[in-house]
Amino acid sequence: PLFPKKNYECLTSCEFLKYILSVKQGDCPAPEKASGFAAACVESCEADSECSGVKKCCSNGCGHTCQVPKNLYKGVPLKPRKELKFIELQSGDLEVKWSSKFNISIEPVIYVVQRRWNQGIHPSEDDATIWQTVAQTTDERVRLPDIRASRWYQFRVAAVNVHGTRGFTAPSKHFRSSKDPSAPPAPSNIRIANISASNDGSVNVMITWDLPEEPDIPVHHYKVFWSWTYSKYVIPAKKKRRKITNGAQNYVVLEGLQPNSNYNVELQAVTRWGQIRLKSAKVSLHFSTTQDTRNNKEQTSSAGKPQKGLVDPYPTFQRRKTTRFLKIGTPFYQDNQLQVKVYWKKTGLSNFYFTI
Repeated sequence: PLFPKKNYECLTSCEFLKYILSVKQGDCPAPEKASGFAAACVESCEADSECSGVKKCCSNGCGHTCQVPKNLYKGVPLKPRKELKFIELQSGDLEVKWSSKFNISIEPVIYVVQRRWNQGIHPSEDDATIWQTVAQTTDERVRLPDIRASRWYQFRVAAVNVHGTRGFTAPSKHFRSSKDPSAPPAPSNIRIANISASNDGSVNVMITWDLPEEPDIPVHHYKVFWSWTYSKYVIPAKKKRRKITNGAQNYVVLEGLQPNSNYNVELQAVTRWGQIRLKSAKVSLHFSTTQDTRNNKEQTSSAGKPQKGLVDPYPTFQRRKTTRFLKIGTPFYQDNQLQVKVYWKKTGLSNFYFTI
């Protein structure tokens, strides 16, 4: 065979990696050097992982206790010495560079790069995310493609070899992309979650959508516009009703709609960048309040696929007779008679009234 020892090499490699992960760096001190509790004849540990900090599980001659090792940094590479440098490329990628020319190590050195960031106009370590590992490389540079505008980034680097590490460098100076943040993406998969009837005969409709995964700036709020429609007649903007919902909320309930009617809903995401408002494109949804959700388990929108398993917090809407709402005008005298005008809306576009 081409690789007769392949199985043996795989096994020994796995054992070597397990050893590296389980054994802390440094050497155990001589048993006679133990003092205090470390010299107690007890078996207080079995592995380095059971000891806190840099302590190792070491023998004291009559037992095993957690002890501070000697030669903690023997053979361990130095930290990168110079301040990290940032180069923003035309492609939008960020190149992070550092220098370790004083590092002399027989074993290969791997650099672990971590970053954290905060959102906002100003940098803030208090509001920053936890440190996250974004790269492991043997080079003294790394190219990162997922840099977002409006975020303040900090980086740190650790040099690691088979003997261990001296830890991470101090957090770098803050970096923010020179690009302007983009407007939020248009809401996706807008759909009807539930239709229910109120005691007064009007209809309530819950509309939901998918929140964006990771916009440049978190959505501050959503604008919802809706209007009654008739065939291809366009409702003027001033005739549309509107609502605003929190940016972390992915639903809205439209209340007091007419039964057996057609409606058009428009949804728009809005973010704030300082004094500037960034708005997404609007998405629309057409629906009718005559539909029966019992026979329509899946609702399909113009912006997404059918959704299953939606929870209905409202009772199922059942079709009932059309209810027309009447409006009563102010009574007045005319021709020696007390008169009042009664208004109602027919299924056409005009309002009608009758005097009694």
